[in-house]
Amino acid sequence: MASARRTQTSLASFFKQPARADAGPAAVAVNSPRRGRTRAQESPTAEQGATKKARHRRAIDGSDSDDGDGESALHSGAGGQAQSAGRTLVRSVSDAAGLMERLRVRAKETEQAGSTAPAAAPSLVAPGTLESTSIQLVERRGGVKYTPLESQVLDEKARHPDMLLAVEVGYKFRFFGEDARIASRVLGIMCTTANNFYNASIPTPRLMVHARRLVLAGYKVGIMRQCETAALKAAGDNRNAPFTRQLCEVYTAGTLVEEVGDGPAPGGAERYLLCPVERLVDAKDQRVSFGVIAVQITTGDVVYDRFDDSYLRSALETRLTHLQPGELLVPPGLSAETLRTLAAYVGYPIDYSERREPLLEHANRTGVRVAFGAAELLDPGAARRLVSDFYTDGGAPALLAPVLALPDEVVAALALLVSYLRTFQLDRALLAGKTAGAGGPFAPFHTRLHMLLSATALQTLSVFTAGSGGPAAASEEPAVALKELLRPGGRSGGAHSTHVPGGDGSLFGAMDRTRSQFGRRMLRRWVAHPLVSRARLEDRLEAVEFLRRVLEDADAQALDEDASRRALAGLHAKLGQLVDLERGLCRIHYGQASPQELLRILRSLAAAASLVPPGLEIAEPRLVAEALGPDTWTAELRESVAHWRSQIDPRSAKGGHKDTLFAAGPLHDLVQAHHDRLAALEAELQAHAAAVRAQLGDARFEFKSVSGTDYLIDLTHGRAKAAPADWIRVSATKTHARFHTPFVVEKLAERERGREALQQAARDAYARFLGSIAEQYAPLRRMVTALATVDALFSLAVLARTAGYCRPQLLGDDQAEASVELVDAVNPVLAARTPAYVPNTVRLGHDADAARAMILTGPNAGGKSSLIRTVALIAIMAQCGSYVPAARARLSIVDAIVTRMGASDNMLAGESTFMVEMRETAELMRQVTPRSLAILDELGRGTSTHDGAAIAFAVLAHLAERRPLAFFVTHYAHLVDAFAGDRMVRPCHMAFLERASERPDDAIAEVTFLYKLVDGASTDSFGLNVARIAGLPESLLRCARDRAARMRTDLDSRWAAHCARRLKRAVAHARSPQPE
Repeated sequence: MASARRTQTSLASFFKQPARADAGPAAVAVNSPRRGRTRAQESPTAEQGATKKARHRRAIDGSDSDDGDGESALHSGAGGQAQSAGRTLVRSVSDAAGLMERLRVRAKETEQAGSTAPAAAPSLVAPGTLESTSIQLVERRGGVKYTPLESQVLDEKARHPDMLLAVEVGYKFRFFGEDARIASRVLGIMCTTANNFYNASIPTPRLMVHARRLVLAGYKVGIMRQCETAALKAAGDNRNAPFTRQLCEVYTAGTLVEEVGDGPAPGGAERYLLCPVERLVDAKDQRVSFGVIAVQITTGDVVYDRFDDSYLRSALETRLTHLQPGELLVPPGLSAETLRTLAAYVGYPIDYSERREPLLEHANRTGVRVAFGAAELLDPGAARRLVSDFYTDGGAPALLAPVLALPDEVVAALALLVSYLRTFQLDRALLAGKTAGAGGPFAPFHTRLHMLLSATALQTLSVFTAGSGGPAAASEEPAVALKELLRPGGRSGGAHSTHVPGGDGSLFGAMDRTRSQFGRRMLRRWVAHPLVSRARLEDRLEAVEFLRRVLEDADAQALDEDASRRALAGLHAKLGQLVDLERGLCRIHYGQASPQELLRILRSLAAAASLVPPGLEIAEPRLVAEALGPDTWTAELRESVAHWRSQIDPRSAKGGHKDTLFAAGPLHDLVQAHHDRLAALEAELQAHAAAVRAQLGDARFEFKSVSGTDYLIDLTHGRAKAAPADWIRVSATKTHARFHTPFVVEKLAERERGREALQQAARDAYARFLGSIAEQYAPLRRMVTALATVDALFSLAVLARTAGYCRPQLLGDDQAEASVELVDAVNPVLAARTPAYVPNTVRLGHDADAARAMILTGPNAGGKSSLIRTVALIAIMAQCGSYVPAARARLSIVDAIVTRMGASDNMLAGESTFMVEMRETAELMRQVTPRSLAILDELGRGTSTHDGAAIAFAVLAHLAERRPLAFFVTHYAHLVDAFAGDRMVRPCHMAFLERASERPDDAIAEVTFLYKLVDGASTDSFGLNVARIAGLPESLLRCARDRAARMRTDLDSRWAAHCARRLKRAVAHARSPQPE
């Protein structure tokens, strides 16, 4: 506490000191809080890692200040009178009345307190609280005098009001106004009040760390950098003006390309930027046609889709769930139903009229950002013209014809994305055609060779996440979720870390044994889009079987005589040593890779190229042979990688020094010419020492360097009086004075200009080097894709070695009806976490006379939901080409897996729990075919018993007629009686043991769950038993027991009376005379 008080006192004393103009027009001095010493205000160039002494020297040469007030004094120097530039804190100049009017018009705030701040001391706002602050938009207000720096920020904010600006000021990046409040909350840094705006700052070396956190919080972040250095400024015409700054980089959730080594994106999935465009098909039924383009900037993948959708927008929801975009580009004119679906995904309402300025209240959002597209690009003609110009001017005219052949909705979405990505200089991601297939430059979202899992199936079966929501289902406290995403070792992790099977509670988590990030993405695509082609599935299963034997032989050390199998085993062992090459190649392609990243990428590329030795011959299986064939692993590719590595110096690359990065080649010669000129200048300066010795008459004289200032003549005060008049006094102490000769001043200025020229030449050479690598993007990407395929296959091979797993026997894909036969099957997710999981045998539809639907009853918590999930998950695994957790598995290839499970509402879409249940049921009924697998769990429980039971009966009757493979879990015991005579419906239940309670006053039976599937219906659901296990009070249980007994008695009495009436009518009818 004492230390904190001393710090605050020191800050206050510093802030109260006024600035004064120094003798030099480009230097500003302020009083230091330490012993009254005077120092120049520091403002280094953007060079990271500069020492304080170097910053001091650059301040003498005319560098920028570390705050806006210093710039004010610099600016006023031209007029001959410096303004007071001390960091005296003034009252906030927020125009409360005007601000309240704006907020009322925009319907965002209904009450605004006056925004005032203490005038005598800084308002240090505790991070995360900000109670003493109010909304402060960065916009001009009449009657307010702004510093030059603030004017620059205001001008940039006027051009980009939707952007959260980080402004480079010296060796820090600063935020102003509302941006500072946001940064304080999200980043946990101090928010102070200085001059006209709130202020918060971060150090330059930590810029991207903090920018990433702001982006993940859902903001659009702009980086405004200084575009000139002290040396160039001192030699230019604007030496007395503020430093020039420009918006250099912009980041959003969908456009941030993570640095190599940062690990996977949060949640494991990469973040797409998605643009949907809709066209009305039927106004009466509110049916629309969608065109969708989604680009994954991190990996360069681009997918498109065109599909029709009902008023429920379930198809759009399915695409959102699969792609999990981190940013939506929303065009104007979308229907209310579509906006509700998008709002339910992002977690907040989408309003075109909403204010675009970033506000602190937006920090409570889910991290999914919404941007808005231009209305004029929805016109088909305008969209096609923009796309045509883009591909023609971009040097990819060969891609134009297949792009223009896409539907109008898709072309409009593409035009919107091109226009949007130009802001970030990332539009080249749409040029490469790197995901091109036979149909064009982009990959289709769905093909006839794959099964499309609906959003409901992905969520209820926990295919990728243990929860059931999208991004909006994140933690209720965003700060907690954000900390979890960003903490070391958290979900975003470091490199591809050790994986715990089933640790996240999802099917993908239970299957994932990949060793690389690109392999993990490939496996995820396989799980998201199971195959429906038996030929392709058999190919994948053959590859998995082959690699499983390779791993077993490697463990048994039986690979000595087979070079190809030995190479495969070595490849698998070394895959985990590679960085994320997909991301790295994209960083190079966009020109964003740093020298440190470049070194890691080139090392991994060289290691990847060496994983497949020249001349490797693998004839079978086909998938492995194609992935590791000579068409991908060419000699030219290996030579290119070796050539690139030979040109750079590893030590300079590690330090991020572009000026010494190149060790050989023409780029080295280009940069070396600048080094040679600098060396010549240094030689001239050293030779000048002889002239100084002659003037001083001191043969032992040598130049000195003090506080980063070189070539100083250090003289005692006595000797300094005899110094030549043209010598320039630089600094002094109590005993010495230091000078520069005119020659030294001239050469030092020339040296500074030469250093700037060297840095510019190094940047240009580095950009050219990255461009030369990017020219080979296509073959490099093919190599990485091949490695990803092999890694995914090895992952399935490792899974196949798990005890209790078997190779599934897949029936012909021409089979008219689906069937399943599983022996001793277990749930792949739960079994990985619970070794004592009870296996079950399931047979349904396995012959012509077999039942097509299973009606499953049994006690609560008896394993019914787990059993039906087991069947669905094993079907997905089998159609991914994976082994499955069963002693024997014989399955048909199903064309769809449709589910209706769980209970949840969708308030943002205006849907109650029962409405969601019925909507999912309606989608299920529309999709099922005799080759589908349908899973329904406790249908009808969201409404009254009679309505729910009636709906359940009608749905089950419809399924029995449509003949899909159906598993129907219910607690409506009378449904079993209703279908007792239908051979298409097989009644089963989960076995249990029931025994009377040992206590005489307790009539609640004790039930032991056996978790085994047996034929026949259950006698009861034993809900009171589960209530007891859950810990409900005994008094409540006794009340419920008595009420249940009375209800049964009443029901039995009514049934008996009904039977008596029917019997009476029958007897009366029998006694009545019959007509002849």
